[in-house]
Amino acid sequence: MERQEKQPPSQSYSETPVMWEDDAAYRRTLLQIILWVVAVLVSALSLSNLHHTDKTVSMMEAAIAIYCLVFLLRLQHTAKTTWWTSGLMLIVGSVIIYGMYSKGLYTDGFYWLLLMPPANMLLLGLVLGGIFTLCFGVLGVAVMVWAQPSIDGTLDTALLINASVSYLFLWAMSHIFEFKRAQMVQRLREIAARDPLTGLHNRLHLENIFQQIVKSHASEKQSFTLLLLDIDHFKHLNDENGHEAGDLILCQLSQRMTFHTRQSDWLFRVGGEEFCILLPTTRKAQAMELAERLRNDIQQLKPYFHKQTLQFTVSMGLAEWPLDGKDFDTLYRQADMRLYQAKARGRNQTVAGQ
Repeated sequence: MERQEKQPPSQSYSETPVMWEDDAAYRRTLLQIILWVVAVLVSALSLSNLHHTDKTVSMMEAAIAIYCLVFLLRLQHTAKTTWWTSGLMLIVGSVIIYGMYSKGLYTDGFYWLLLMPPANMLLLGLVLGGIFTLCFGVLGVAVMVWAQPSIDGTLDTALLINASVSYLFLWAMSHIFEFKRAQMVQRLREIAARDPLTGLHNRLHLENIFQQIVKSHASEKQSFTLLLLDIDHFKHLNDENGHEAGDLILCQLSQRMTFHTRQSDWLFRVGGEEFCILLPTTRKAQAMELAERLRNDIQQLKPYFHKQTLQFTVSMGLAEWPLDGKDFDTLYRQADMRLYQAKARGRNQTVAGQ
């Protein structure tokens, strides 16, 4: 909607909702559940195996339980979850293979070994999980066949084939599941991040990118500019020509914005007719030049719609980080107030300062 009487914003733009959990957050959630389950399960198994003459397996299971509890304490504070998870899978896999080798797990060891492909893929991803699965699969099947020879003492070929096929089948199914899950998550991220009409990033993506740019520019002591752009009299254009014409104008504008900006710049549709551009490594004077080129280009743009031409203009407000504000809320407000000033001064102009 056109902001005929636009007032300086009162909303806190720092309250942007989180769009999605990243891959690390997803795996932390899984780990929290799995670690509790594993800790309880192996503790029970450790106690049940105490009656064996060789208590090595029982002690190793107890070590897994302790590792899981320590990992749980560190889970929300460490950035090295992959290292911790790799350590867990190494310990678990080693216990399973040792139990098969020492016959402490007897034939049960192979059943536990079949849990390795889905667990590795789920917790470590396709690449690292695939490496762990391959290593434990080769070792586990080899140890099982060696520990359980045929009646005449020769290699049990049938056991080797059946064990290998079973393990490979579970590995393939686990790989397909994880691949499809990652593919689906990536697709959902793209959908969530993009405005369906213009193809630009949407409002939910804005603050996340802003924080990334701040982090990189603060370390290099560089400035960047936030530009807000609003289509003048957009409500009137919609009412007079219909919403299809309005959509055409929005698409034409997004194309011109893309044409006039660099590949490193970030473009967002933040409202009905309001857009935002983040210009990394760009001072306000440079951003002003870009804004004026864009504004003049749009002024001359006359998209053709239903045997008539449409003409529209835009107003813009600029704010430079950290000169005009060090956080997202302050900088966005400053740019928005300057956009308001451009509207108040007659529209079709750019305001970069008082």
